[in-house]
Amino acid sequence: MLELIRRIVRAVVIALVALVGLTMAIIFTASTLIAITVAVAVAKMRGKPFAPKEYWMARQSRRKALFTQGSLKRTDVTDVTDVQARDVP
Repeated sequence: MLELIRRIVRAVVIALVALVGLTMAIIFTASTLIAITVAVAVAKMRGKPFAPKEYWMARQSRRKALFTQGSLKRTDVTDVTDVQARDVP
């Protein structure tokens, strides 16, 4: 009898966790749809078409690049040096 109660409690807990996850997914989807709707409405008010690819490209271009300064900067990608290493006894 005790084992049956444990299984029922475990099933109820798993079902609750699944419902919470489903609720979170629905909220995330709804908020994303609202954000896209607002972005489209703002773009129409400005008289410009909303193009997600252009939006993300513009956002990424404003970010600071990590590899444009210092010793990790690669100016010429055709300049490759092949190094062979051997163990010396």
